[in-house]
Amino acid sequence: MWFRRALAALLTCCALVHAHAEEIRIGNVLGLTGPNASSATEGEILTHGYIDMINAKGGIHGNKLSLVIKDDQYDPRKTPALFEEAITQDNVIAFLNAVGTANVAAVMKTGILNKYKVPLVGVFSGSEIVRGPGSEQIFHTRASYTDEVMKISRLVPTIGLKKVAVLSQEDSFGSGINEIIAKAAQEYNFEVIAKVPYEPGETEFSKHARQIIAAKPQAIFLMGVPEAVYHFMKAYDAPAGAAQIYTLSFVSSTGLAEFAGERRVRGIGISQVVPNPSSVSLPLAKDFQAFLKTPYGQGVHSTPLNFEIYMNARLLVDAIKMAGPKPTPEKVTQSLVSMQNYRLGGYPINFSETNRRGSSYSDIGVIGYNGRLSY
Repeated sequence: MWFRRALAALLTCCALVHAHAEEIRIGNVLGLTGPNASSATEGEILTHGYIDMINAKGGIHGNKLSLVIKDDQYDPRKTPALFEEAITQDNVIAFLNAVGTANVAAVMKTGILNKYKVPLVGVFSGSEIVRGPGSEQIFHTRASYTDEVMKISRLVPTIGLKKVAVLSQEDSFGSGINEIIAKAAQEYNFEVIAKVPYEPGETEFSKHARQIIAAKPQAIFLMGVPEAVYHFMKAYDAPAGAAQIYTLSFVSSTGLAEFAGERRVRGIGISQVVPNPSSVSLPLAKDFQAFLKTPYGQGVHSTPLNFEIYMNARLLVDAIKMAGPKPTPEKVTQSLVSMQNYRLGGYPINFSETNRRGSSYSDIGVIGYNGRLSY
């Protein structure tokens, strides 16, 4: 009799474990190939490593996490279908770290995220286009481009720079940036003396560099994707100190230095949307540094961009934990919404029913020796 009872209890226990040990799928749609590939590859390694680390520690409520990655080649025409495929065929319950203003705007236009109530945590775009109506399922953790451009624009006139040239991408991302700069120029009293557009995916920037040099600006705003900024700086051949150069947060200082040459890029200012990843006072930064020293963080560099990717992955994992042992897209969304005055390793995140902008942190770092960023 006792044997039957023990066997029944064992079978019940096994059944419960089997019922709970389910796979939780997270979607990641980004340009692993195409003009944004160099930035995406290391981010994929980091995300996979972090999820593997969580699974090695028992997963979430005994459930295993898996990452469903789809390559849209940074082509907004391909992005919506891949998001829908991930939801309807791969059964993802949330998306992580989307890349590209036009790409995310294209997804919003389809209404797919709102239709299935699937949240997206982290967008590597600060455009207002992806923060307006239709973005209710998108949870932002970075400051907007308005915040970044205004941070740079406030600084420029204070150091006596009045004439500005702008390099920008010929699409919705670039047009949005130029609108912000136009408003900033009026507010902070500087003049945009040259606007130089480039086509998405363009890699030859000699003509663009010559056009900007000829305008003789005191400051240059490189408002392009990382690859465009890399290629521009390799082609830029003005005398040292001819103009102070600024670019946006998704540009890697080390990547830029390796591609264009350290001496050529030294002194460039890069706006920042996360604290210094080497901070010794922020627990989240210390956790990130500890992660990089584990086998799961091998091949990942300590950069603000990678710190942001890590932060978003950790935030989504926290939300999935809060959603309980059987998370659904709706439950994860509610977990995120409930993160009012939330502390992610000491870093403040503030979402609510009416607010999807979790942080507006901004700063400016300067590239120094060995491509290191100081701020």
